[in-house]
Amino acid sequence: MFMIISLKIRALPPFGWLVLGLLSFPVSGSAAEPELRPAVAAKIEAEYPSIEKIYQDLHTHPELSFMEVRTAAMVAGELRALGVEVTEKVGNTGVVGVLKNGAGPTVLVRADMDALPVKEATGVPYASADVVKDLAGRD
Repeated sequence: MFMIISLKIRALPPFGWLVLGLLSFPVSGSAAEPELRPAVAAKIEAEYPSIEKIYQDLHTHPELSFMEVRTAAMVAGELRALGVEVTEKVGNTGVVGVLKNGAGPTVLVRADMDALPVKEATGVPYASADVVKDLAGRD
């Protein structure tokens, strides 16, 4: 059985959707169990600065679809550091991570890594520092 999780909540801070998902995912024996919520919340609190740093780095250095070489390498490295089985270059620049935890349901989480060829005008300190052009040469 596969469950596809796709959450995009713009009002939350970077990776806030992940926090929301981990605290509310309704699978038996998951972090949704009330007694596990404080432990999960503490782990998220501890890991958030490093995850936010990754988010800001990826945001600063966007790559277009099928050109995400740097992004894919970073994602693969982070997954490997967590002990996840990694396959790279799936469909050119895709990354697949498999975390095995015995028998039971399978959860599939899909995320896009590509950027859009637009000039950023947000003013955030981690705004895109790279000029991204699409394949037709427009920027």
